[in-house]
Amino acid sequence: MLLLAFVALSIAVVTLDFRQNSGGPIKRARDVTVTVVAPIQRGFTTVTRPVGSFFSSLAELTNLRGENERLKARLAQAEADADGLPQIEAENEELRRDLELKKSWRTMDSVLAPVISNSPSNYKWALVIGKGKRQGIRVDNAVMNSEGLVGKIIRVDRNYSTVLLLVDPAAAATARVGDLGDSGLVEGNGGGERLTLSSIDVTSDVSVGDEVVTLGRDQGIFPPGIEIGFVAEVGGSAAALERLITVEPSVDFKSLQFVTVLLETGDELQPKKKAK
Repeated sequence: MLLLAFVALSIAVVTLDFRQNSGGPIKRARDVTVTVVAPIQRGFTTVTRPVGSFFSSLAELTNLRGENERLKARLAQAEADADGLPQIEAENEELRRDLELKKSWRTMDSVLAPVISNSPSNYKWALVIGKGKRQGIRVDNAVMNSEGLVGKIIRVDRNYSTVLLLVDPAAAATARVGDLGDSGLVEGNGGGERLTLSSIDVTSDVSVGDEVVTLGRDQGIFPPGIEIGFVAEVGGSAAALERLITVEPSVDFKSLQFVTVLLETGDELQPKKKAK
């Protein structure tokens, strides 16, 4: 009933408004309403507009801060790239001079590949990645990510490849400790366990915290200079022939989502034989 009453009232008002002249009662009532409400609305707008502007400014400030952070990150990356150029050039020169290699691993052709699943192979610590022969990947290509050395390719299909992780007990890589010149063999001990660095002389000055990088003598599989990890423990008595060293890997092997496959490893990295 209330709805019907309002509908009837609306029809009556519309009819009167349509039929009235310029000085009709509804026109006068509307003018009076505007005269009364307009100052109130103006005052309300005057009060609320700064508040709205304040919150709009906050939203804009948040966007500006986000954009500022993104610009800072891009600037930092650009500065890092610029700072790394002399190092890359020096490293390339050293490689050409000492190992007669074509280029540093930082400038080698590579493929970024997503991690698909754990490998169903006989290796316990292996992964399947979503790139294969079509992208130029082949067996013994080195695999890494932004943190360091991940492992190597052990099987290649058309669109998939299998990566043997460095932590697998069947995996190994020749390594160098910092700038000391001490070299040895890094071997895996399974997931959750640290790596083992062997063949380091007991008289070596290796200490906890020293960086461990690839040496580049794995029949050309791993280029020199890729980060493996840091020395976590140093043992071995004076009577021992070599140090007992454990290495904390730089790579988190349990949370790999993407890896980079270096396409110029294998035979292409082996030093050229000098003519006799």
